[in-house]
Amino acid sequence: MDKRNAILESAVELFGAHGYNQTSMQQIAESVGISKGSLYSFFQSKEDLIISIYEHYQQLVFERAFVVGLDGNLPPMERFAKQFQVQFEGILEYKSYMKMHMRGESTKNSEKLAAMEHRMRGRLFSWLEQNLLDVYGEEIRPYKWDLMWMTQSIYSSYMMLMISQEDTLDPSRLGTHLVRQITLLANDFLSGKSFPQLSDDMMKSFTVSMDKEGAFISFEKREKAWESLYGKIKGMDNSRDYVDIANRISDECRESEPDKLILKGLFRLLKDEADLNMEAEELERQLLPE
Repeated sequence: MDKRNAILESAVELFGAHGYNQTSMQQIAESVGISKGSLYSFFQSKEDLIISIYEHYQQLVFERAFVVGLDGNLPPMERFAKQFQVQFEGILEYKSYMKMHMRGESTKNSEKLAAMEHRMRGRLFSWLEQNLLDVYGEEIRPYKWDLMWMTQSIYSSYMMLMISQEDTLDPSRLGTHLVRQITLLANDFLSGKSFPQLSDDMMKSFTVSMDKEGAFISFEKREKAWESLYGKIKGMDNSRDYVDIANRISDECRESEPDKLILKGLFRLLKDEADLNMEAEELERQLLPE
């Protein structure tokens, strides 16, 4: 694990156990085994550190759903459920971060933190909107905000329950359950039994595009590399085999300590196919930097 990620993980443990305000940069440095000066060479302030923590872990969870969404071999409903499933799996894996997040302790009155949270919320709603349109078609558009608002509320409630309970819910069953409930709500709107309460004008503050200069720029490169690989595979005759390899790479990357030997072997299988060589090399650069 590189030093920056080691700092993020140690800080998460300390913030989760003691709270943001009660944890000093000196304590974080000592937990990683570096000097306080070295810590500041990675993060200029504790505010920058906690913002990086939020960005890092939220993106790791979100990227799981992003990659699943690229698998065009899955029917839209099944793909939607699996995207929820892998996010819940990430929540369980990063429990320390989620507990820190639930404490609600962070730097107060921070414009940078508020902007970061705005982008993250925007990404969630953009992802939900696309999936609602893929699953239920254009006719769902007038009801999208109500469905997105109710979905994120249900999602958040189950997420908090997963973190606080020792007996964890099953992510696969929960993903299927969530999509089933969304479908019931969607059908109620489409049948005219329910009517939208929210509109584009009312929800303008929740509409946000990716910030090209912002916090997600490094992850955006990774996402583009994933997208390019799956896009190239889609047009191939034996696409199923290569989708399976790409999915296996994604599965391994979800591990807290991915096995680099396994990943290099899987990338070799992709790079041996001349038509995929360039895309596979770019994704390998993004996931396995030297």
